[in-house]
Amino acid sequence: MGYDQPPTGGADVRFGVSHVLDAIEGRISTDPTTAGAVVDLAEVVRMADLDGGRPAHLLRLGLLVDALGRHLCDGAAHIYPVAERSLLSDTDLTANERMVVRRWSDDGMVEVLRHGGPSAPQRIREVSALTGLPLLTRHAGGHPGVSYAPVQSAAGPALSLTAPGPGPAAPASVFGRRWRCPEADCASFGPPGSRERDPFGPGPDDDRQDRDERREPASQPPPQLSDGTPTCPRHGAPLRDLGPVPRAVALVVRVNGVAWHRFVVSEAAPVTVGRSPDEPGGVGIGFALDERGLRWVSRSHARFELQGHRLQVVDNSTNGTTVLRRTGPGGPPRRESLNRGDSGGIGQWDTVELYEGIEVGRADRGAGPVKGATTASVMAEAPTQSIRLP
Repeated sequence: MGYDQPPTGGADVRFGVSHVLDAIEGRISTDPTTAGAVVDLAEVVRMADLDGGRPAHLLRLGLLVDALGRHLCDGAAHIYPVAERSLLSDTDLTANERMVVRRWSDDGMVEVLRHGGPSAPQRIREVSALTGLPLLTRHAGGHPGVSYAPVQSAAGPALSLTAPGPGPAAPASVFGRRWRCPEADCASFGPPGSRERDPFGPGPDDDRQDRDERREPASQPPPQLSDGTPTCPRHGAPLRDLGPVPRAVALVVRVNGVAWHRFVVSEAAPVTVGRSPDEPGGVGIGFALDERGLRWVSRSHARFELQGHRLQVVDNSTNGTTVLRRTGPGGPPRRESLNRGDSGGIGQWDTVELYEGIEVGRADRGAGPVKGATTASVMAEAPTQSIRLP
């Protein structure tokens, strides 16, 4: 593995790199309900052993995006990148790479920290502690939450669990408030529409007002807690409290271990999952069921609720629901049966079994890759002249 410097075709290589960076851009976010892990971007771009290339390369972020997608068996999992401002002037990156990081920062896709503020290693630990998102780092250093170390494998970069955590069961109380930075153009805590466009929302040719209304992600980034005061990590200013807002957590329906559908449950909006629920915002899984499953799973089988720090499921079915209790990503689960009207809490590694092979659980928790499962790669079109993949 390594980098080649071709004598010709430079424009094609630059176009290919830009195309891949665009694909990576579609899989990064500072919305905790979208992200599956948090990283120190400067650490990632310098993991030269992943490809044997030059000291720093922005495309390495794509290697970790792919590794996270394989680990969670989820082609929609995003990464929450944090960077110190010095990365924007790091000459080991190309001018184009520095420009891309600056654009990502301006669009709220990368959290770039102010000079004199927290370091990126400190900040990613704080983000993990407040959100429960796993760390992707080789320097977890006793972090109490979930952390993975990027390692090389025969199939390319992979994630090795270094600490199972406990982590919070639901987002911290700071997510129960809407915050605003005094800097009007703040990409993290600015007005609605100032952050990244919703990848599932209107396209670039849609009406601007509609686009702004739908650009605001489901959840703001966590504030920096400076002596207990919510502070903007970009600008260092105390944040203004705009009032209460429902907390939210991302769940995923997995079919035989592979992510099939992601959805968000908030304190204000429980979500019903079933064969074909009538409730607004319900998740229908009929297309994932075989003939027996269509008879087994009720139309509105189970309701998922977030009540403060407690994520729970309420059984509304005819045939019952099973909660698979786990203390970590490995080992056999303890089965707990629920009947109509029963409710049960959902821990970070627990899943709710609606039917054999169909489970619902935290979107940022996975037992690891499923043999034979494939996820779309953001690096699929990376030019070999720029980065050589296994």
